[in-house]
Amino acid sequence: MELRDKFKLIRKTQGLTQTAFAEKLDVAFRTYQKYEIGNVEVSIKAFLSLTKKHPEYALWLSTSNVEPEVGQIAPGDSTPRMGKDGVPAELLNAAFEKTLTTSIELGWITPKEGVNFSMLSDLLRHDFVQQGGRLIEPIEGGEAKTTVV
Repeated sequence: MELRDKFKLIRKTQGLTQTAFAEKLDVAFRTYQKYEIGNVEVSIKAFLSLTKKHPEYALWLSTSNVEPEVGQIAPGDSTPRMGKDGVPAELLNAAFEKTLTTSIELGWITPKEGVNFSMLSDLLRHDFVQQGGRLIEPIEGGEAKTTVV
């Protein structure tokens, strides 16, 4: 499947018109039409815009592969769920750090002197487990411990 076809599939899966999808990508409507028709190659700007708005499709858009266990799906796939063994602590920590960094960049939160964000990370892990999540944490000797409620 060509990149233009993937863009069209995402647009249709989202239930958007070409106009609405072009606006979402910050691309001129006529340019977007040309992408779908195949008169113009999809620009890197449009590609990056789409992967920023839908990071869950990044791997599929670039390689046609999916990895649902790490959240990389194709349009129409169900949202990935936690594996039966749980979520690795480092994955949860990385997701929290990315969310925190993005929130600061967007001005949603403002860091204050003396506030230790690792405490927030600990709280997130605690709440995750309290809500029924299974957290896999490495321990010495290469073993792993699963934390559950």
